Amino acid sequence: MSIPKPLLTTERRDTRSEGMAHILLVDDDRDLVAANVAALQAIGHSVATVSTSVEASAEVQREVPDLVVLEGMLDGAYTGFDLARSLAKDFPTLPLIMLTRADEHLTSRERSAQDRDGWLPVQRYLEKPVATDVLLYEVDHLLPGAH
Repeated sequence: MSIPKPLLTTERRDTRSEGMAHILLVDDDRDLVAANVAALQAIGHSVATVSTSVEASAEVQREVPDLVVLEGMLDGAYTGFDLARSLAKDFPTLPLIMLTRADEHLTSRERSAQDRDGWLPVQRYLEKPVATDVLLYEVDHLLPGAH
């Protein structure tokens, strides 16, 4: 599947100085999305949600978020990984956090062959389930202007 190319606008809103960021959640697990939206909004962030890689590309074209949290296993395959690569290429300063259960679908040989520090251009790769406080910590520390 080909992921649509975003418009070449790399500017993001400077919401960090206001204590709020615009975060895009890309996941098809409705319960997880609802929990993460509630937690992120509770600490003052605005959150947009989509459930496919095509929707994510369209949303980023519409407005570049301050940070993206995405699932690797989207659209019934590994298109979330392709989305991460596309976003990193087109928006090199956009922080990306991948939450996934992809390891459940890989053989032990495939898992051991992965270079987790270089195989994906994400700042954090977290295996689901991820505790809400861990996600909030990672978001806070990856946002522009973080400590």
